[in-house]
Amino acid sequence: MRLREVRIGMRVKVTRLGSTEGMAVKPKYLQARRLGARGKIMNYIAGHGGDCWWIRHDDGTIGGYGYMEFQRVRSKRRTGERTK
Repeated sequence: MRLREVRIGMRVKVTRLGSTEGMAVKPKYLQARRLGARGKIMNYIAGHGGDCWWIRHDDGTIGGYGYMEFQRVRSKRRTGERTK
């Protein structure tokens, strides 16, 4: 994903896990990282120049990720929902 495409509230899926060397976050947020996790971008991680982001996983846990580690997930339309 390109950095300029990242938006707070965007639904994403973690597609790769890179190095966490240099990430200044609590260990519990690094341990929560996992491949294939889906969630929503909460905000950028302060002090990382916009390269790292907080993602709240669908199970409620929070992980810190670099913008190159996730991809946007398009919402599926619910059955019976109409489009305008």
